[in-house]
Parts: sequence; C-alpha cells; structure tokens
Amino acid sequence: MKTINKHIVVLAVLLLSVLSLTAQTDEKLIRKGNRYYKRSNFSEAEAKYKSALEARPNNAKAQFNIGDALFSQGNYDDAYAAFQKVLDMTPDAKLKSDAVYNMGNCLLAQDKYYDAFNIYKVSLKLNPEQENALYNLEFCRAHLVKSRIIVDNKVQHGRVEASEQVAFNGQRVMLTSKADPTYALSQYVVTKADNPEVKVQVSGNSFIMPKFDVVVSAEFSQAHKVEVEQDILHGTISTDKQMAVPNQQVKLSSRPDPGYMVERYTVYKTGSRNDTIQVNDTVFQMPDFDVTVTAKFRTALHVSIDSTEHGRISATDTLAIPGQNIGLIVKPEKGYELEDVSIVNVNDLSESAPVSDDNIFQMLNSDVRVKASFVETDDYFQIVADTMIEGGHVMPEMEQATRRETVALRNEPEPGYQFKEYVIHMEGDTAVKVQPLGNFFTMPDFNVVVSAVFEKQEGQDQQQDQQQQDQQQDQQEDQQQQQDQQDQQQNQQQNQQQQQQNQEMSKEDAQRMLDALENQEKKTMEKVNEQKVRTQPKKHSDKDW
Repeated sequence: MKTINKHIVVLAVLLLSVLSLTAQTDEKLIRKGNRYYKRSNFSEAEAKYKSALEARPNNAKAQFNIGDALFSQGNYDDAYAAFQKVLDMTPDAKLKSDAVYNMGNCLLAQDKYYDAFNIYKVSLKLNPEQENALYNLEFCRAHLVKSRIIVDNKVQHGRVEASEQVAFNGQRVMLTSKADPTYALSQYVVTKADNPEVKVQVSGNSFIMPKFDVVVSAEFSQAHKVEVEQDILHGTISTDKQMAVPNQQVKLSSRPDPGYMVERYTVYKTGSRNDTIQVNDTVFQMPDFDVTVTAKFRTALHVSIDSTEHGRISATDTLAIPGQNIGLIVKPEKGYELEDVSIVNVNDLSESAPVSDDNIFQMLNSDVRVKASFVETDDYFQIVADTMIEGGHVMPEMEQATRRETVALRNEPEPGYQFKEYVIHMEGDTAVKVQPLGNFFTMPDFNVVVSAVFEKQEGQDQQQDQQQQDQQQDQQEDQQQQQDQQDQQQNQQQNQQQQQQNQEMSKEDAQRMLDALENQEKKTMEKVNEQKVRTQPKKHSDKDW
C-alpha cells in the first residue's frame, strides 16, 4: 500500500456576483464579509455573513459563506452544520453539490475518511461534473482498508454479536449482547486479531473500526435484580436495566401524571427499606445485592414568563418543586440589555423570590410569574476564547455580550481526550471567576476569558502504540509493494530476454516489439504519475468574488 501524505482539502466556494450600488443590505454585508475573508480575518467575515443572513434568512449565499468562514477557522463541526443548512435553502443542484462536497471536506479535515467517502458520493450524485469531489473520493478510497470482524463464540455466560462481518477503517460497528439468566453484561472487549494486547476503544455499544482485523468479545458477571416498587402514587417510574452487575450505572426515568412531577427517587436493598443507596439526580451505582426503586410524586409548580419588548426570557424548567434552583435564559435584542427581572407569587403578589446576578432563583412554594424589562445600551463586554488549551477547543456562541446576557458554550475534544469542565475568569485576572451553568454562563460587567479542562481518555497509550504499529505496517507494505514491482520488472526483462533467445525475428518485428514495450512503459509511468499526483497536496482554489 502506498503511503499517502496528508491531504490539503480543496474547498468548494460560491460564486459571488458583483452587484450594483442599489444592492440590498444583505448583499452589501456579504461583500463586506468577502473583504474580511480575503484578508484572512475569518471571524469578522463570519460576523458579516451572519448579519446578512439575519437581514434575509433565506439567503443561501450568506449561509454557504458562513460555512466557508467557519471552515477556515478550523471549526469543522460548526462548518458542517452550516453547509448542511444550505440544502434546505436552495433548489440549485450545483450549489447543493458544493455544500455537500464541503461537508465532506469538514469530515476529511478530521481524518474521518469513511464518513467523508460517503458524503463525496452524494455530492457526485448531485453534480457528476464535480471533479474535486471525485478527486477527494479517490483520496479517501486510498485511505480505506476493509478488515474482518471476528466474533468470539466462546464467551462465558452470554453471547455477543456485531453488526458487520467486515468493515472499513473509520466505520462505526454496532454491538449487541444477550446474557444468560442471572447474568448481565459488564463490558464489551474488542482487540486486535493477531495481538490481544492491543485494545480498541468501545464507546457504549459501538466502536470505530481500525485498519486491522479485530476480535469482538464480552464479559458477563453475576447480576442482581433491579425491581420497581408497585402502587406508586401519581406516576410511574422505570429503569434502563432489570439486571445489573456491581458498580454498574443504572438510570431512572419517570412518567408523572398530569400536573405532577418527581420530588425524589429512593433506592433500597430489597427487603430492607432502611438500607438505601445514594441517588445522584436520576442515576445510582448498583450494589452487590438486589435493589428496589421507588419515587415520590408531588403537585408540580409552574413557572410562567410575561411577554417583554426588546428581548426574550425563558426558564431552564417550567415545572418545579419548592426550593429548586431555576435558571433564566436572557437574550436581549441588539443594542439592549436586561434592566430588571422579578419573580412573584401568582397567588400573592407581595411575595417574591430574589434573583442572583447569574439569573438564578429558588422556586417558591407556589406558581410564579417572571417579569423582565430591557433598556437600551452600547456597553458590550468581550468574550475571548482560550486558544492555548491542551486536548481540545472551546467555542462561545458570540464574541461580545451585554451584562447578564446568557452565553452558550460548546467544546470540541481532540482525539484521545474528553471534556471535563469549563473555566471562565476575568480577562487579566484569573482569580475572578465566573461560574458556568452547564453549557452556558451569564455575562458579568467585565471582559472574560473562556477556557476548559480536557482529560486524556483511558487507554490512549495503547492507542498511540496502535498508531505506531499502523505506521510500521504501512511502511512494510510500501516496501513489499516496491519489492513486488522490482520482481515484476525483473520477470518482464527475463521473459523478454528468453523471447529474444528463442525466436528468430526480423528487424521489423524487433522494432515493433520495442515500440510496444515503450508504449506499455509510457502507460505504466502515466498511472504511477497519476498516483503520485493523488498523494500530493492540491492547492486551494481561489475564491471568485
């Protein structure tokens, strides 16, 4: 197998027409964005394209260029979603093909060759003349290796099955299992077929196929029963497992009667109600004995929101129990900020709940109404994303916000890492912290830096060893391919010599044979050169303004 250098993706671009001075606002904004794009100021370009989209929400051109700007900033997941939206905004098959092609580029930029390969096929169906899609399709094909999935049929206390018998590297393979009575699945185990020490990471009930044959197995352990108490009032509950092994996580869910909600779950040792197990929200760790699960339902209290001008208010929960913390999501219109917000008892307007600067309040023992007002402002505070984070990236939804405005956050771990937590502090003073609330935070009245902590996933050393082994295998295959080519050339030369010795040929016949050989060699070299081209980076196409 020939080693392929890392491919520089050819990014399809949208032809932007030069409009007259009477162009609409959205087209003017696009042109401003284009100027920023040409200067490689992609964040400002993105902002202008988004403004153009706000001016005309069905502008596929602006939506497409948002994807371009995000791609150029390395935000491949966001860029993928942006290009995907183009498909619902235009009937133009060529533009759809370009958008799908760029979706493939977003995957290819993350070395997701199998997923990108399938996306490029869709692009070619929409536009068979898309040469760049064909090029990248073949580039992905050069990286794909189909390997076997061997299921271990000697698993004790159960059996395991895989969704595929063979799969390409990068393809997701689903696993299923069935345990014997009184047993339950502890974990799936996937290893390299010729070296069980090399393990493949399993996430939930699936894994991503590597570039080698694998063996799929599973471990089953003696399980205990998870029973649900009968005759629970005002609702029903269920568990995601009826049998579980010690230390296995069990999730609880509820279905309250209309007007009710869960006040608390209780898990106890079957037959011993006072021997309880800790429940964290809706999850508990299975002990080494049978358990029974129950719940208490109570009348739900309602959180209603009054309509407001120049902004929107919503609540993290619209049904609550007394004392529950409720967060408010504040979204002012451009040029406005939250002036005031209050929480009042709908049955007693003299009773209210205080709201923190983080827009959080504790639920009263009654239904409540949220009242808010917005006021004009030009005070915006900056949100800076930390670009020096090890193991991943953090992406705030905006670059600036007004005081007490809600800012959503996204994170993107690098391969081998997993997200742990956000860290937000005042710009220039790491001691002044801002508390994140899940995947968002409330903007204070100062500039902030948004960072995050990413942890290495277990088994990464083995994965690195696996990657090194893959590289060594590729090198060995390259050497073998070169040796095969040399052997083939030697055999051809020997055959030619033998033919010359065994046959008496005229001068004309000899010349014709030489011409034929030269022609064949020329064709062979053309194929080799084509392969070499495919392994070389292809230049970006210039954006046509």
